[in-house]
Amino acid sequence: MQIVLIFLAVFMGLAIIRVPIPFSAAAAGIVGMLWGGVPLGIIPSAIYNSLDSFAFLAIPAFICAGDIMSIGGITTALVSFVRSIFGPIKGSVGATTIIASMLFGTISGSSIATVSGIGGMMIPEMCRAGYKKEYAVSLVAASGFLGILIPPSIPGLVYALSSGLSVADVWIATAVPGLLLTLAFVLYNRIFFAKYEISDVQEGETSDYWGKIISRVPRGMVSLLMPIIIFGGVYGGVLTPTEAGAVAVGYGLIAGWLIFPILFKEKPTGALVSVFRKSGVTSSTICLLIAFAAIPSAMFIYSNTVAQVTDFLLGLTDSPVVFLIIANIIMLLVGMFMETNTSILLLAPILVPAAKAYGVDPIHFGAIMLLNLEIGMITPPFSANVFVSCRIGDMTLDKVLKHVFGFILICLPVLLLTTYFPAISLTVVEMFK
Repeated sequence: MQIVLIFLAVFMGLAIIRVPIPFSAAAAGIVGMLWGGVPLGIIPSAIYNSLDSFAFLAIPAFICAGDIMSIGGITTALVSFVRSIFGPIKGSVGATTIIASMLFGTISGSSIATVSGIGGMMIPEMCRAGYKKEYAVSLVAASGFLGILIPPSIPGLVYALSSGLSVADVWIATAVPGLLLTLAFVLYNRIFFAKYEISDVQEGETSDYWGKIISRVPRGMVSLLMPIIIFGGVYGGVLTPTEAGAVAVGYGLIAGWLIFPILFKEKPTGALVSVFRKSGVTSSTICLLIAFAAIPSAMFIYSNTVAQVTDFLLGLTDSPVVFLIIANIIMLLVGMFMETNTSILLLAPILVPAAKAYGVDPIHFGAIMLLNLEIGMITPPFSANVFVSCRIGDMTLDKVLKHVFGFILICLPVLLLTTYFPAISLTVVEMFK
């Protein structure tokens, strides 16, 4: 256990002085190896093996697909279509933000990309509709991680590969929790904040409700076809996750640069070169993280830390219920300080074997971990989604914290249901087998 404390002390110390997370993880892992007598010669093979996976090619593909959506008109069409459906309902602008974020996230696979893509459009729209800007910013931040719980998702892919599980099973295990959270957010917005929505933004919508929907159906269907292809391809056994990512990129290019310009006279709002450059930088950052996170993972394995942690937890309690409480607390705390993929790469090698020892299904545990860590994306002090949303909305963190904590409280009952009712995650997985 000493090696874990040494690793955490070095890692947190370097992170606090703003050393990039991949380098902090690598340095802390090396210090831990030296402390525990683990040979440094295992590092090259550990780094190589961590990236030697065909499935990891899905990461840059889904990131690129999300960026293509943003400039190819797909995101705008998606938001417009959802807006037409919720138009006559009080609180429709907030509901549109939530649903559009969920749908966008199913393609981009990234909560940060979702906040960036949806926030630029919906924060000004919510403010025009009468919502306070601080609430609009917090709603976009919270809604940003909903799509990560609806397949496909990059964190789900990382968890599956780091735990030796089926990517498709991990993806589908978080679908019901994601839909429950989406519903909870919509109800929360409707009950407490819809009263601020100015009625005149909806003038005329009720009288021509079906006309507006019908007029936006063609663009909406072009946008929604992408997640349908991905979902159907992967769970129908036609596409691997990596192939689905490539299909998403190809479809995004066809939709944004052929279908929308030719059929709807709508041109892309940016150049493809900028898309590939941005996607390349983001993908490289994640790959660097995966590579360097292999160092502490190898340290944990070779120093027998995994077995020690499992024995320690078993010594504390023999109850799976208590173990899950401890695991939830650990993951929530870690999620407060670290990015989701980093947290998965550091925690999965330790906690998944412990969960198995307690009889917890690793697929079910994956749903618990992903939900915990995504809640961390809106929980200070890290709260990456909140920082990005604040930057888009030109707000400071202190002004949105009250509303952010409201969304965190909404998440906790869903987290408890997911934790202690495995059927919420596993029933759908069984249905697709």
